[in-house]
Amino acid sequence: MPSLHANSLDKINPSSQFGMVSTSIAALTLWHIWLSRNSAIFAGTSMSWICIRNQVIQGVHNLSISFNPKIQDSYINQLRLNHLSFNQIPVVVQNGTWTNWQVPPYGSLKLNTDGSCIDNACAGGGVIRDHTGMIILAFSSSFGIGNSAEAEAKSMHSGLRLCSERGLSISLMELDSLFLVNCFNDLWDPPWAIEYSLRDCKNLIPSHASVSHVFREANGLADRLAAHGHTCQGIFTFEWDSLPTTCHAAYQAYLLGQPQYRPP
Repeated sequence: MPSLHANSLDKINPSSQFGMVSTSIAALTLWHIWLSRNSAIFAGTSMSWICIRNQVIQGVHNLSISFNPKIQDSYINQLRLNHLSFNQIPVVVQNGTWTNWQVPPYGSLKLNTDGSCIDNACAGGGVIRDHTGMIILAFSSSFGIGNSAEAEAKSMHSGLRLCSERGLSISLMELDSLFLVNCFNDLWDPPWAIEYSLRDCKNLIPSHASVSHVFREANGLADRLAAHGHTCQGIFTFEWDSLPTTCHAAYQAYLLGQPQYRPP
């Protein structure tokens, strides 16, 4: 086993199979030496380095059965594991997905909102766009003290209220909070803190409109507007040419057709 420890343990990555084997051998070796010593002192048995070695190897083999490596071993480390008769555990590669905001059907409007809660300070933002992706109206707002669910609900309510006040009839609404979407669609019971807001949202939203969940990566502009809400006193509205500078990148990414990567 000397070749297995050619590198010091502090340079070994325990996320790999070789790293797991190396660190386990070090720990199990000390453990079985201690057990063998106690057996020799108190039971009168003889210490055998061959027996200790076999127990250590068996222990590491047992550990490796349930081990899930996060990174692939180098070629030299794979050879070392083969030399010790360890079956190579393949690294499961999980691929992410690419996503982007999708335009609504021709002649319709879509509202995207998002909430943000930092140290119990709530804010939110949202954007209404048409079938060409053109911004009709955007907003950012601070909401005072609360939790993330309240921030999401208040942002949803603010967006729908603005639509009602401006005479904008949306056909679709998207949020990246699955919790709020399910509460609004009566799949889950909402907590009391947001029950009133959701009830008012149902009165504000057009009867033909749908509310659905999207990943955060497809809700980028609303996410940036929500973050900007922490700098606001009350509610601020914007058009496409007056967006906060912190929102430009998210909007330009959409205009350029740049998809956003969602990790697995």
